[in-house]
Parts: sequence; C-alpha cells; structure tokens
Amino acid sequence: MGLGIMERWILAGVGSVAVMVVWVLPLQAATVAATVEAAIIQTISSTTRNGLGFGDISANSVPGTVVMTSSGTRTTTGGVTINSATAATPAAFDLEGMANASYAISLPTSVVLDDGAGSSMIVDGFTSSPVDAGVLDSSGRQTLYVGASLNVGSNQPYGSYSGLMAVTVEYN
Repeated sequence: MGLGIMERWILAGVGSVAVMVVWVLPLQAATVAATVEAAIIQTISSTTRNGLGFGDISANSVPGTVVMTSSGTRTTTGGVTINSATAATPAAFDLEGMANASYAISLPTSVVLDDGAGSSMIVDGFTSSPVDAGVLDSSGRQTLYVGASLNVGSNQPYGSYSGLMAVTVEYN
C-alpha cells in the first residue's frame, strides 16, 4: 500500500501541528494567600500628681545639697539646713496603659531652677521608683516616683526657685 505524495504531505502537516501544540501550552501558575494583621495598642499616658518639692531650706557660706529620694526621704550635705515645718515630696506621676505591659523610664540629666531675679540652682542626680523600668499592673496602672539632688550654692540668695523637668515613659 503505497501512499501518494499528497497523502504524505497531509500526514507530515498533522505531525507538525501536534508538535506545535506542545510548544504553545501555557505555563502552570500558583497563587498563595497570607493574612495581614495590625494591632492598635493603648498609648501609655501619665498624669502629674505632684511635682518634686525640696521644701524650705536655709543656706550659709558653705555650699551643699538637699537630696529627695524617690521614696520620700530628705537629707542634706554641707551648709544646707532643712526647715522641718515645710513638707517636701518626690514627684509623683500616675501612669496608665496596657495591662501588664513593661515600660522604660527616661529621666532628665539636670534641670535649672530660677528665681526670676538672676539667681539659679541646678537639680541633678535624678532617681525613680521603679528604677529604670516598670510594669503596669493588671488594670494597666502604676505610680512613678522621682527624686533628685538640689545643689545649693554658698550664700544662695533668698527666694522661690522653680523649673520644669521632663520624664518620659515608653513601652519596651
């Protein structure tokens, strides 16, 4: 059984079409999915209960310091005398945020107190309770106490001195 020339051409054409179909097949693709999440947390906030108060003190010709600890103990060095009739307190801040969250405390390096008449004193040696970091309780609250050292010059001029300190708390 012999095939004629025409018949051979048709078979060759069919074979070529079959080969081309193999080359035209589309590539396989895969699609995957993943969740995207975000959580908005309660901002840690603070309210000043009271500022840092060294109370009434007397100065003489010898410079000295008044130290107010974060636990409320007041002591002096040098030529400074405490007037016991005037109360002194560490600063107290009420913190509020996420329950059981830990936070870091940043205290100032120093603060200048000014009497408005050109005289000043430096407050430094800031301490806190809790120290350096804390953990809010199960209701998201804690009180932060801050103490420091007031540097009193020799024959420090009489007057009322004040300044501002910035305490920063942020979640760890």
